[in-house]
Amino acid sequence: MIDLDSFRSRVCSFPQNYMENFNHLWRWKIEVESNEANHILDVDHRNETYSKLCKVLPKWQTYRNGDNSDPLGTLRDALRNISEAYNHIRRYTLLEFDEIPRESLEVIWNEMGRVKEYNGNRDENGYYSIIAVCKPLLLMWGQTLAFDSRVRRHCPQVYGVPRYSARWNLEQWTSVMHRFSKHLNGNINFIQAIRTESERRYGMNFMVPYGRFLDIYYWEGP
Repeated sequence: MIDLDSFRSRVCSFPQNYMENFNHLWRWKIEVESNEANHILDVDHRNETYSKLCKVLPKWQTYRNGDNSDPLGTLRDALRNISEAYNHIRRYTLLEFDEIPRESLEVIWNEMGRVKEYNGNRDENGYYSIIAVCKPLLLMWGQTLAFDSRVRRHCPQVYGVPRYSARWNLEQWTSVMHRFSKHLNGNINFIQAIRTESERRYGMNFMVPYGRFLDIYYWEGP
């Protein structure tokens, strides 16, 4: 069971620069997607989304030690290729993860994963750096944890997080996400605490970035 006092304390102690990196993009996303006809990867907003990601992802060491000599160039193509899939998933939160069309998740998994691969190629077995997939997805969607090494070490074993492996396949990621979704749905007090924090930071009438707050919680402590 997650301790609510610990949650509030960890959110307050989370490094401000990392918090603001997310907040800047998330508030802009709110502005764009408050009109249901628009989204941040549509043809009118994709370039600005790309520009914002390019300012944050290198600072978050997303593509460090990757095999692609031009990850940001591949990222531009990947964002275009996942536009439709992103539009399909963007209204789902972590609470509804079981309802998300797998086909959309598979497109996103392969496109975002290949950004760190040699020449931007897909891995024939579908194994990618979990960070390459989840850090940009955390910024754009807010429902997944980033699963960097620190978060992986701190996650309880009940979630089945591969602590010492940074290369996952889609099945591993969705299995972990299903467990987080199930646990969160069973903890109404924690849901309310996250919603309260989200409303304080971003306003009431928009999707709550559950994955972002879980990422903070486990980044800060075990």
